[in-house]
Amino acid sequence: MKTKIVSIAALAATIVALAACSPISLAPAGPYAVGRSPSVTLDRPWNDVSALWLGKPKKMRLLSLDGLLLNRLYLSEGLVEGDFIVRPARREATTPVYAADMSITEQVEFVANSVTALDYERVETSAVRPLEIEGQRAVRFELAARTKEGLNIRGLGQVLKREDKLYVAIYLAPEEHYYQASLVSAEAAMSSMTF
Repeated sequence: MKTKIVSIAALAATIVALAACSPISLAPAGPYAVGRSPSVTLDRPWNDVSALWLGKPKKMRLLSLDGLLLNRLYLSEGLVEGDFIVRPARREATTPVYAADMSITEQVEFVANSVTALDYERVETSAVRPLEIEGQRAVRFELAARTKEGLNIRGLGQVLKREDKLYVAIYLAPEEHYYQASLVSAEAAMSSMTF
């Protein structure tokens, strides 16, 4: 009996210690710097879960409201020639790489192919539309995908090219409930990009 109590106490202490070391930090409502540039304005608190992204590229940030399986907002610093959104998992594997001479169509494909590299299947883009952010021409588009387990995912992608750097934002969430529930906050962050 005494051994059982000691084991339970040790387990509880381990759980508390691990929780205290959690790499998740709060990204409070207001300005949020995506590295050196750009910054976005969050309309409500998000969680910066970048530290949980294994193999995260240096120039990428990952935010979530309710957990990684329920909603994700990927934000990039300015990507330059040779940068990627998703780091290859193995040396022999490849992931899409940004090229400064990409057309807008190729930039959209770069994002879609990067979402595929995040282990989503049947990634499709639609409703590509121009918009202006801080006087810069950008493009926003719809994303649709599935997880390997068959869960339908919806999302928004956005690309903005400024001074040969590409700024990317990707919002992904399960189609049922979570996509719509977080859409306004994700769009607000994407639209508020400043340099």
